[in-house]
Amino acid sequence: MYIFLIHMGQIDVITVKVPSELKKKMKQININWSEYIRESIKKKIDEQRLKAASVKLDEVRMRAKPVPTDELISWIREDRER
Repeated sequence: MYIFLIHMGQIDVITVKVPSELKKKMKQININWSEYIRESIKKKIDEQRLKAASVKLDEVRMRAKPVPTDELISWIREDRER
C-alpha cells in the first residue's frame, strides 16, 4: 500500500493504493469511504495519544512516593479551611 500526500490549502489529499479485488468489494458497499477513513484515522490518533498519556502517568506514579492517609486527610482539611 502506498500513501501520497498532496497539500491543497487547509486540506491534504491522501491517495491510498488498494488491490483491485478490495476496490471491487468497496464499490459494493454504499459508504462514504473518505469519511470512514478520516474517522478511523482520528480514532487511531486518539487511541495512541491516550496510550502515550497512560505510559507517562505510569512513569510518574512509579517515581512518586506513597502519601500516608493521615497526611492526605490533613491536606483535605487545610483546603476546606481556605
